[in-house]
Amino acid sequence: MPSPIWISNSSGYFTPTIVLKSIELTTVSICKSITNLQFYTSHNVHLFLKYLILSVLLYVFINCPVNIAKLVVWRIYNARDATRITGELNLFFTHYFNLNCFCMTLYSFFDTDLEKLFLLNLKHTDKLNGTKYCEHYSALPNHFTAVGGDNVYSLNHLFKFSREFKSFVKRYSNYYMLNLVVFSCIYILPHSISTTVLAFITFSSVLDKIGTVFSIIVTAMLQMSDAYYTALFLTTFYGSCLLAEDLLIPYFNKVQFTNVEKLQWINTRKGVLFGIGLCYFLAVQKFPMIAMIIYSNALFNMGAIITKISSEIPKNSTKEMGRWAITESVWDGHEAFVKESYGLF
Repeated sequence: MPSPIWISNSSGYFTPTIVLKSIELTTVSICKSITNLQFYTSHNVHLFLKYLILSVLLYVFINCPVNIAKLVVWRIYNARDATRITGELNLFFTHYFNLNCFCMTLYSFFDTDLEKLFLLNLKHTDKLNGTKYCEHYSALPNHFTAVGGDNVYSLNHLFKFSREFKSFVKRYSNYYMLNLVVFSCIYILPHSISTTVLAFITFSSVLDKIGTVFSIIVTAMLQMSDAYYTALFLTTFYGSCLLAEDLLIPYFNKVQFTNVEKLQWINTRKGVLFGIGLCYFLAVQKFPMIAMIIYSNALFNMGAIITKISSEIPKNSTKEMGRWAITESVWDGHEAFVKESYGLF
C-alpha cells in the first residue's frame, strides 16, 4: 500500500555519507590549495594582499555600527541590562543579519579576479586529468561581472540582464526574511505561537532531504532544547546552502541552463553542495576578519570541485549544449563520488 502523501522518504541526494564525503573533499581541497607551491605566484600573492585588505575593510564596515550601538547601550542602561542587550545585538548581527556572505557575493559581480581564480584551478585540474573543462568553459559567452561605468549603472545593468544577479538578490531577500521570522518567534511572539512556527519551519526545511521520520526526530530534539539552538540550526543550514549557490555563480553565468535545469542540477547535488557550503560558512563565521580570503579560496577550490560533480562541457555548439544540459541537470554520480579517494597524497 502506498505511503500517504505527507510521508516522504529521505533523499538519495542528501545522505550523511554524501555530506561527510563533501566535507572531506572541501577540506582536502583547502589543504592542497595552501600547500601547492605552484599557486604561489606573484600575481596570486598580490591577490592575497588585496583580499586581506578587503577583509579588514568589510569587517570594519559591518562591525562599526554594531560597536557604536553597543557603546550607546552601555551609556543608557545599567550594567545588567546592557550586558543582556549587547548580547542580543551580537546574536542578531552574527546569526540573523550577518552581511558577510551577502557583501562578498555582491562584490564578486564587480571583480573579475575572483572568476580568474576559479579558472586558474579549473585549468590546473585539466592539466592533471587531461580534460578540457577550462577550454570549453572559457569559450562560452561571459555574463559574470558588471559592465563599466558608475555603480548605479552597473547595478541597473545586472538587474536587467543578469539572471544570476536577480537570483542572488531573491535568495538573500528570502533568507533575511526567514531569519527575521525566526528572530521574532524567539524574542517577540508568545511562546505558544513561536514554538509551533519554529517547529513548522524546521520540519519543512529538512523534510525533502532526510525524510519524514528523521525530520520529526530533528524537530522534536530542537523543540526540547533552548530556542537558540533552533535559530542556530536554521541560520547555519540556510546560510550554508546560500553560500554554496554563491560559489556556483561563475559556473551558471557561463553555462546557461534553463531555470528548471538549473534547479534540477542543484537538487541532485544538494548533499555535496551543503557540505561545501557548511565548511566555508562556518569558516567565515569563525574568522570574519579574513572573510574575503576565505571566500576567494572557496571560489578558487570550486574550480577543482566542479569537475567532481559535473561532466565535461561540450564545445560551444547550441545543439550539443542543449542535449548536454538536459542530461547534465540530473546527476547520477553519487556512488562514484562517495567511493572516490580524496587523500592529500
